[in-house]
Amino acid sequence: MKERRRFKKTPVDEREVVFYAEHGGYFPNFEGLIRELTQRHDKVVSYITSAAADPILDAPPDGVRSFYMKDSLPLQMAFIDCKVFVMTLTDLNQFHLKRSAHPVHYVYVFHSLVSTHMMYRAGAFDHYDSVLCAGPHHVEEIRRREEQQGLAHKQLVEAGYFRLERIRDRYREFGERPSAAGRTTVLVAPSWGEDNIIESCGDRLVRMLLAHEYNVIVRPHPETRRKSPRLLDALEQEFQSADGFRLERSVATDDSLLEADVLVCDLSGVALEYALGTERPVLFLDVPYKVKNPEFGALGIEPFELRTRPEIGRLISLDALDSVPDEVAALIERKDEYRERIARLRQECVFEPGRSAEVGARHILGLLEGRTKDRGQRT
Repeated sequence: MKERRRFKKTPVDEREVVFYAEHGGYFPNFEGLIRELTQRHDKVVSYITSAAADPILDAPPDGVRSFYMKDSLPLQMAFIDCKVFVMTLTDLNQFHLKRSAHPVHYVYVFHSLVSTHMMYRAGAFDHYDSVLCAGPHHVEEIRRREEQQGLAHKQLVEAGYFRLERIRDRYREFGERPSAAGRTTVLVAPSWGEDNIIESCGDRLVRMLLAHEYNVIVRPHPETRRKSPRLLDALEQEFQSADGFRLERSVATDDSLLEADVLVCDLSGVALEYALGTERPVLFLDVPYKVKNPEFGALGIEPFELRTRPEIGRLISLDALDSVPDEVAALIERKDEYRERIARLRQECVFEPGRSAEVGARHILGLLEGRTKDRGQRT
C-alpha cells in the first residue's frame, strides 16, 4: 500500500514515461533507453519493478524514480495514468495485466532476439501500440500476423537491440584474454522448461566437460532458478569442489558470456546474444523445441532462432552427448571461420548497430511531444 501511494503522489511530469520490469535482470534491456532519456534529454522517468531485491530500488540512477509493486500491480496497471508505458513483458491484456482505462501508449522492448511466433504465445504482442524491433525478422513476423488476423497495424520501430550492443562493447574491452589456468572455458546456458539441458542431462554434461579439463560455467535461466531451485542446489553440491566449476545464479551481468570460449545451449535466446556479441561459436544440443504457440507454423516463416543455428555453430543430438568435448574443440579450431560468418549475420539481421537507444528514445520523445502517432486506446 505504501508503494502504491508513493507512485500516485509522484509529480505528473515524473511519470510521463513509466518502465516496468518483472525482475532485476531486465534492467540491461532498458538501460540504454533510460540513459538516453534522462542524461541526454533531461527527462525524469518512473521505474516499477516486481523484484523486492532489485538494486534499482536502493540505488536508482539519476533521473529515475523507482517503485516496488507486486500484489498491487494488476490493479495499478488497469488505472495507471501516464503517457508512455514501456515493458519487456509479453501478453499484455491477455491475462492479469490489462491496458489502462486511460489513453496510455504501450511500447514493447524485446529482451531476446528470438522470433515472435514460436517461443511466445499467440497474440503475445497484439495489444501493444509500438514495438521496438531488434531486426527485420520481428517486423516481418508481426506484420504477417496482423495481416492474417486482421489486426490494426502497430508502430514498428527499426530500433535494434541494446543488450547486444552492451555485450559487444564490453567484449571489445575484455578482448581475447587467456582462459583461467590456461584452460578453455565452456558456458552452459540453456533455456527453461522440462526439456532444457540442465533438466535433461545437466549433471552428465558438466561431469564430462570437467573430466576433459574444461572450465565450466553453468548459467541457468531465471525461470529455472525460480521453479527448480532444488535441482540447481543439487548440481552445485555435486560439483562445487571440482576444479573449474562455477554456478552463476544471476543474469544481471554479462561476465560469463565474455569469458566463455564456446557456449553450449539448447534453443535459448542467449545463444544469439553470445554469438552476435562475441563472434564466438555455439554448440546446440537438439532438445525438443520450447513451443508456446503450437500453431506457429501457420505464419509461414521459419523462426530466427532455428534458421540461424547453422550460421553460428553446430547442432548435435542428445544421443551424441559423449561427443560434446570433441565438438567443443572442433568449434574452437574453426573460430576464425565462425567469426566472419557471425559478423555478416549480425550486419544483415540486426537494426541500427550502436544506435538502438537513440532510435528508441527518439520514438518515445515523439510520442510525448506529439510528433509521432498519438496515444492509442486498444481493446
